[in-house]
Amino acid sequence: MTSRARDAHTRVVAALHQSRNGDGGWPYYRGKQSRLEPTAWALLGTTLPVEATPLPAWAAPGGLLVEPSTRQVNYAFNALAALSASAERERAHELTRRIVRALVDARGVVIDSSPVIRQDTTLQGWSWTAGTFTWVEPTAWCMIALKQWAADFGGARLRLDVAERVMRDRACAGGGWNFGNGTVYGQALPAHVPPTAVGVLALQDQANDPLVTAALAHLEQHALLEGSTMALALSVIAVLAVGRSVDALVPALIERCVSAQLTSNIATLGMAACALDAVVRGGRPRGLALPRGASA
Repeated sequence: MTSRARDAHTRVVAALHQSRNGDGGWPYYRGKQSRLEPTAWALLGTTLPVEATPLPAWAAPGGLLVEPSTRQVNYAFNALAALSASAERERAHELTRRIVRALVDARGVVIDSSPVIRQDTTLQGWSWTAGTFTWVEPTAWCMIALKQWAADFGGARLRLDVAERVMRDRACAGGGWNFGNGTVYGQALPAHVPPTAVGVLALQDQANDPLVTAALAHLEQHALLEGSTMALALSVIAVLAVGRSVDALVPALIERCVSAQLTSNIATLGMAACALDAVVRGGRPRGLALPRGASA
């Protein structure tokens, strides 16, 4: 399987290089404007240095990166960029330090509670953009970045404590997380694979916690059923981060990558490249795995 994984990885990385824009960044789809999320994922997938991309030029005053087309700040994608900029570095890149320092001070807004949705609306994790409500995925991505690089920043421990409460509050009854809330109108809603995988990454340092083991069980049961390249790649990344076998998932991911085209979503290709790189090396995902023995 390793040789097939290596061939698939080579194919995906080649597709990433061919889809790269002249400014050194990547768009969501070939020929479009470079964007933050696909550039960060492609950086993780190709292991190029951050200086070879436009990410440093997208920094606004205050340290966070903006989308070049809209000048908007996306906290989740900033966390991903911070991680990609310092992948495999012993010390954080200065770009990473500026982003993480700013993320410590960012938070979602508090909204009124509602009988429709079961959640603690006073918890302030991270939102997708400024002035909006806390969501699971941006909270999880920011947790990974802070756990990786924020030890020296005051306030990081408190932010992580609140963020973990968000993850526990939003978890689905059957394990894992979905794109919104675990319970609405009194009905328990099912988890989905991509946010569950990102949640596992955020809590990888607590792999034996029942919250995490239930989420891992959801990935093992549903990643193949969901079957998209994104679901499979993120599942492989998350499961490898906690040191478990991905033998059941890799063949399906390889098959998805065999059909990878230059018309594919480039952020998703970056996820696949990152996942397959770890499979080929027999290790943990570059830039996204916390140090062994790390604790929350």
